Amino acid sequence: MNLQIDLKHPDEIQKFLCILNVGILDALLNGALTLEDAYAYLYRPYVAQLLAQNNANKEVVKLFEECCMLEDIRDIVPEKLQDTLKLKKQETLNLLEYLLKREKLGY
Repeated sequence: MNLQIDLKHPDEIQKFLCILNVGILDALLNGALTLEDAYAYLYRPYVAQLLAQNNANKEVVKLFEECCMLEDIRDIVPEKLQDTLKLKKQETLNLLEYLLKREKLGY
């Protein structure tokens, strides 16, 4: 099976990735995914680099860079992983809300 999603507008790509990120973070929080799964799906430095190259919102780029470091948090300070996942989920929701408001205002 092959799945392709064709998004061309940078704002649409950012919103889609934020929506996907909320789902991945929620799955991590609930134990439905491992960090290895999350890395296979989305948490690769390439994603943040691609966003930066395409002039994505700096906060979106930063968020994905930080999500690439979740494995380090698990390995170095595992007791902080759950709180960090919750924080990244809330940051993602805030960014998504910001992107949607921008869109409605025509920016």
